[in-house]
Amino acid sequence: MIERDGQTECVNVSGAGGRCTVLYASRQLPMPDARQFNASAYASARPVSGKGGRGGAWFVQTPAGDAVLKHYRRGGRAALLSEASYLYTGLARVRSFAEYRLLEALRRQGLPVPEPLAAFCLSAGIIYRAALLTRCIPEARSFADCVRQGDAPWAEVGAMLARFHRAGAQHADLNANNILCNADGLHVIDWDKGRLRGQAGIWTGRVLARLQRSIAKECPLVDASELRDGFQRLLAAHNEELK
Repeated sequence: MIERDGQTECVNVSGAGGRCTVLYASRQLPMPDARQFNASAYASARPVSGKGGRGGAWFVQTPAGDAVLKHYRRGGRAALLSEASYLYTGLARVRSFAEYRLLEALRRQGLPVPEPLAAFCLSAGIIYRAALLTRCIPEARSFADCVRQGDAPWAEVGAMLARFHRAGAQHADLNANNILCNADGLHVIDWDKGRLRGQAGIWTGRVLARLQRSIAKECPLVDASELRDGFQRLLAAHNEELK
């Protein structure tokens, strides 16, 4: 199977232990194979640390340049049954494919998210495993690191998040490690289970409240009044930009 959609192709490739389907940026990568589903296929792979969350992720070198390979992992009670397998109900519901497509849609709107390079699905019967390759954001620090180091761009983050919310982009797990800062500006990563809604709504408050809880958890040594004042600047900039 080969499907073409502009700069993206979807192909079936041979894979050990099941059927591997790959959605990839054909102008950036040669056709990937099932080996690229595993970090061991990359000679210089090194784990991504300090991001939070439960998924396994590695920095890897690809023909398109530096990238991040992410494996999807279960949490909670579901992980007791299978840490990395999901019920397969068709490609449209595969988590890596959904995140790839969402990143494409957000980038088309000019929003600062990683460039998707390839989404993998290895299915066998009624279960599947998934992985995603995205272009690495170079020399980036997490927002949590910025807060801990005392140079957090609170207002800039608030204004950026308002851009996402105005577009109806709802992040499912916005935390202080999913906002990255580098010389190019600010970026939001890890859009697994995110969605595009029609417009901003009361859900934006829940997203921001989750972020505030994360900042407090990740930065316990920062004075509480400093965190409170900083977050108020973030909220003020967000609300002003959202008008």
